[in-house]
Amino acid sequence: MDPILSVVHDPVAVGAVVGALALIVLAAAWHKFTDADAFLAALAAYRLLPARWVAPAAKALPAIELALALGVLVPPTRGAALVALAALFAVYGAAIGINLARGRSHIDCGCGGDAHSLTWGLVGRNAVLALLALIAAGGIVDREFEWLDAVTLVVGVLALYALYLMADEVLKQFGRIAQLKARQS
Repeated sequence: MDPILSVVHDPVAVGAVVGALALIVLAAAWHKFTDADAFLAALAAYRLLPARWVAPAAKALPAIELALALGVLVPPTRGAALVALAALFAVYGAAIGINLARGRSHIDCGCGGDAHSLTWGLVGRNAVLALLALIAAGGIVDREFEWLDAVTLVVGVLALYALYLMADEVLKQFGRIAQLKARQS
């Protein structure tokens, strides 16, 4: 097997990606569940759904995220959940891109936590997450799993999640800088 493919399909590498994606989506669902009014307002601000569908969608999306986050952790459902998660990231990225194309960068992305204004960086972030989910859905190489693999897996999940959080903070700051520049012009 090609060395690059063997790394991409190594159970530790796939496990680290799956674990990090699960944490990312669980955190997003948690924010949407705990601040449902803010998420409802953010979803409505996108102006992509008919008004009567916004409230049901605002309730369904965090439940879908929770189901997918749990689904990626269960081996029999992992592949399908990862593909569905990739599709969800693509839909989120498309929704952000549509609003950016409309010139509506000022709205909250609805991602959870501190408000993000919409940026092309968020579209890129969602594309990367979708790609990682699809790569992880490609399966794993069958090999012996050793004790050091378990340590590497835990460290890998935490490292990837920390990398995501740092990138997310950079995107927030770029969005804030862009808003300040827009106000000054």
